[in-house]
Amino acid sequence: MLDELDEQLIVLLERDGRMSYSDLANEVGLTPGGARARVMRLQERGVVRVLGVTSPNAVGLTSIASLQIEVSGDIDAVADRIAAVDGVRYVVLGSGRFSILVEVYATTPAELFTLINRQIREIRGVSHIETFLYDSVHTHRPIFPLLNGR
Repeated sequence: MLDELDEQLIVLLERDGRMSYSDLANEVGLTPGGARARVMRLQERGVVRVLGVTSPNAVGLTSIASLQIEVSGDIDAVADRIAAVDGVRYVVLGSGRFSILVEVYATTPAELFTLINRQIREIRGVSHIETFLYDSVHTHRPIFPLLNGR
Protein backbone atom coordinates (compact mmCIF):
# COMPACT_ATOMS: atom_id res chain seq x y z
CA MET A 1 0.00 0.00 0.00
CA LEU A 2 0.98 3.61 -0.40
CA ASP A 3 1.53 5.93 2.51
CA GLU A 4 0.87 9.67 2.55
CA LEU A 5 4.43 10.58 1.45
CA ASP A 6 4.21 8.19 -1.51
CA GLU A 7 0.90 9.77 -2.53
CA GLN A 8 2.36 13.28 -2.28
CA LEU A 9 5.35 12.26 -4.41
CA ILE A 10 3.06 10.73 -7.04
CA VAL A 11 0.94 13.88 -7.26
CA LEU A 12 4.09 16.00 -7.69
CA LEU A 13 5.53 13.69 -10.35
CA GLU A 14 2.25 13.67 -12.25
CA ARG A 15 2.37 17.45 -12.29
CA ASP A 16 6.05 17.54 -13.34
CA GLY A 17 7.89 14.27 -13.91
CA ARG A 18 11.19 16.17 -14.22
CA MET A 19 11.22 17.53 -10.67
CA SER A 20 14.59 17.02 -9.03
CA TYR A 21 14.88 14.81 -5.96
CA SER A 22 15.89 17.95 -4.07
CA ASP A 23 12.69 19.76 -5.08
CA LEU A 24 10.58 16.69 -4.33
CA ALA A 25 12.25 16.40 -0.92
CA ASN A 26 11.55 20.05 -0.10
CA GLU A 27 7.88 19.65 -1.01
CA VAL A 28 7.27 16.56 1.16
CA GLY A 29 9.75 17.06 4.01
CA LEU A 30 12.36 14.42 3.14
CA THR A 31 16.05 14.51 2.34
CA PRO A 32 16.92 14.31 -1.38
CA GLY A 33 18.21 10.78 -0.78
CA GLY A 34 14.96 9.84 0.94
CA ALA A 35 12.91 11.23 -1.94
CA ARG A 36 15.08 9.37 -4.44
CA ALA A 37 14.75 6.10 -2.53
CA ARG A 38 10.96 6.41 -2.39
CA VAL A 39 10.65 7.31 -6.07
CA MET A 40 12.92 4.40 -7.01
CA ARG A 41 10.80 2.05 -4.87
CA LEU A 42 7.62 3.31 -6.55
CA GLN A 43 9.21 2.72 -9.95
CA GLU A 44 10.43 -0.77 -9.02
CA ARG A 45 6.93 -1.71 -7.80
CA GLY A 46 5.44 -0.47 -11.06
CA VAL A 47 3.40 2.25 -9.32
CA VAL A 48 5.14 5.11 -11.14
CA ARG A 49 6.73 5.33 -14.54
CA VAL A 50 8.21 8.72 -15.33
CA LEU A 51 7.98 9.59 -19.02
CA GLY A 52 7.36 12.49 -21.34
CA VAL A 53 3.88 13.10 -22.68
CA THR A 54 3.70 14.48 -26.19
CA SER A 55 0.98 16.93 -27.16
CA PRO A 56 -0.53 15.38 -30.32
CA ASN A 57 -1.44 18.75 -31.84
CA ALA A 58 2.08 20.09 -31.30
CA VAL A 59 3.53 17.31 -33.48
CA GLY A 60 0.91 17.52 -36.21
CA LEU A 61 -1.42 14.72 -35.09
CA THR A 62 -4.60 16.76 -35.36
CA SER A 63 -7.03 14.01 -36.43
CA ILE A 64 -7.87 11.85 -33.43
CA ALA A 65 -10.64 9.32 -32.90
CA SER A 66 -11.85 6.71 -30.48
CA LEU A 67 -13.00 3.45 -32.05
CA GLN A 68 -15.44 1.12 -30.35
CA ILE A 69 -15.00 -2.25 -32.03
CA GLU A 70 -17.16 -5.37 -32.06
CA VAL A 71 -15.10 -8.51 -32.52
CA SER A 72 -15.86 -11.97 -33.82
CA GLY A 73 -13.37 -14.66 -32.89
CA ASP A 74 -10.31 -14.43 -30.65
CA ILE A 75 -10.33 -10.99 -29.01
CA ASP A 76 -6.62 -11.17 -28.09
CA ALA A 77 -5.59 -12.02 -31.65
CA VAL A 78 -7.68 -9.16 -33.04
CA ALA A 79 -6.30 -6.76 -30.41
CA ASP A 80 -2.73 -7.81 -31.29
CA ARG A 81 -3.34 -7.11 -34.99
CA ILE A 82 -4.91 -3.73 -34.23
CA ALA A 83 -2.06 -2.78 -31.87
CA ALA A 84 0.46 -3.43 -34.67
CA VAL A 85 -1.10 -0.73 -36.90
CA ASP A 86 0.79 2.58 -37.08
CA GLY A 87 -1.32 5.36 -35.61
CA VAL A 88 -2.88 3.24 -32.85
CA ARG A 89 -2.16 4.83 -29.49
CA TYR A 90 -3.82 2.37 -27.16
CA VAL A 91 -6.00 -0.71 -27.19
CA VAL A 92 -8.34 -1.63 -24.32
CA LEU A 93 -10.20 -4.94 -23.99
CA GLY A 94 -13.60 -4.82 -22.37
CA SER A 95 -16.96 -6.47 -21.90
CA GLY A 96 -20.31 -5.38 -23.23
CA ARG A 97 -21.45 -4.36 -26.69
CA PHE A 98 -17.94 -3.45 -27.78
CA SER A 99 -15.03 -5.79 -27.11
CA ILE A 100 -12.22 -3.37 -27.90
CA LEU A 101 -11.71 0.38 -27.48
CA VAL A 102 -8.94 1.92 -29.59
CA GLU A 103 -7.56 5.46 -29.80
CA VAL A 104 -6.01 6.43 -33.12
CA TYR A 105 -4.00 9.48 -34.27
CA ALA A 106 -3.35 10.82 -37.76
CA THR A 107 -2.06 14.02 -39.36
CA THR A 108 -5.07 14.64 -41.62
CA PRO A 109 -8.70 13.55 -41.89
CA ALA A 110 -7.82 11.62 -45.07
CA GLU A 111 -5.05 9.74 -43.23
CA LEU A 112 -7.46 9.01 -40.38
CA PHE A 113 -10.02 7.68 -42.86
CA THR A 114 -7.42 5.35 -44.37
CA LEU A 115 -6.25 4.19 -40.96
CA ILE A 116 -9.78 3.30 -39.84
CA ASN A 117 -11.36 2.06 -43.07
CA ARG A 118 -8.49 0.61 -45.06
CA GLN A 119 -6.36 -0.80 -42.22
CA ILE A 120 -8.28 -1.49 -39.01
CA ARG A 121 -11.65 -2.33 -40.61
CA GLU A 122 -9.87 -4.88 -42.84
CA ILE A 123 -8.42 -6.85 -39.91
CA ARG A 124 -9.87 -10.35 -39.68
CA GLY A 125 -12.23 -10.50 -36.70
CA VAL A 126 -13.25 -6.82 -36.74
CA SER A 127 -16.99 -7.07 -37.34
CA HIS A 128 -18.19 -3.51 -36.59
CA ILE A 129 -16.63 -0.12 -35.73
CA GLU A 130 -18.28 2.91 -34.16
CA THR A 131 -16.10 5.99 -34.56
CA PHE A 132 -16.04 9.02 -32.29
CA LEU A 133 -14.01 11.90 -33.75
CA TYR A 134 -12.31 14.20 -31.25
CA ASP A 135 -12.95 17.88 -31.94
CA SER A 136 -11.09 18.96 -28.81
CA VAL A 137 -10.00 17.53 -25.47
CA HIS A 138 -11.91 19.27 -22.71
CA THR A 139 -10.31 17.63 -19.67
CA HIS A 140 -7.27 15.40 -19.29
CA ARG A 141 -6.04 14.99 -15.74
CA PRO A 142 -3.54 12.81 -13.91
CA ILE A 143 -4.99 9.65 -12.42
CA PHE A 144 -3.72 9.90 -8.87
CA PRO A 145 -5.88 12.78 -7.62
CA LEU A 146 -8.87 10.68 -8.69
CA LEU A 147 -7.81 8.02 -6.20
CA ASN A 148 -7.65 10.38 -3.22
CA GLY A 149 -11.42 10.17 -2.70
CA ARG A 150 -11.35 6.40 -2.23
